[in-house]
Amino acid sequence: MSDVRLPVYLTIGNHDNRTAFRGVFGGEGFVQAAVDLHEWLLVLLDSKDDISPGGCLDGGRFEWLQEQLVRGAGRPVVVAMHHSPSDLHVPCFRTCDMKETERFFSIVKKNASVRHMLFGHRHVAAAGSLSGISFTASRGTAQHIVLDWEQYGKPIFVAAAPSYDVIMLDGTDVVVHRHEGLDLLPVIRPGDPK
Repeated sequence: MSDVRLPVYLTIGNHDNRTAFRGVFGGEGFVQAAVDLHEWLLVLLDSKDDISPGGCLDGGRFEWLQEQLVRGAGRPVVVAMHHSPSDLHVPCFRTCDMKETERFFSIVKKNASVRHMLFGHRHVAAAGSLSGISFTASRGTAQHIVLDWEQYGKPIFVAAAPSYDVIMLDGTDVVVHRHEGLDLLPVIRPGDPK
C-alpha cells in the first residue's frame, strides 16, 4: 500500500476475519475508525456479523457511531461500511439484510452533518438516497451480480472486470469517480500529451 498516492482506509466485510486482519494491520476489537480529513469526518464502521453474511452494528457499534457523529458535529460526515442498510430494491437481496436498519437510520438522521454513505456487499453499482441521505454502492473487485428483477432466490454471479471508487471531498461536495479499467481498453481517440 505504500505505492498508493491516495489515502487508503480499511475496514472489513462479511468474508473477512477480524483476527487475521488485526494480525496484519494491528489494533484490537472492531475494525472501525473516525478519520479526521480536516474539513470532513470519515466514519468507517465494522458491519461484519459473526453469525450471518448480513451486517450488524451490535456489541457497542451503534453507540460508537453515535459518539463519532456527536464528536464531528458541525463538520460534514461520510459514513462508510461494507454492508448496505437496504436491499436497494433488488428482490434477491431481501434474504441478506443488515440487522436493525431502523436504528442505524435513526442515529445518522439525527445528525444533519451526515452528507453521504458508502458501502458495497451487494456486488452492484448503485447510487441514490436512503432515508434522505445520499449513498454510493460499489460493485467491488470480486464477482458481480446481474440485476435480474425477477430473481428472488440466489443472485446470478458473473465474472466481470473489477471496479473501485475514488471519493473526492471538497468543501461541501462529494464526488465519486468509478474506475472500471477503462484504461485497459483500446483507445479510439488519444488525449493530449501528458
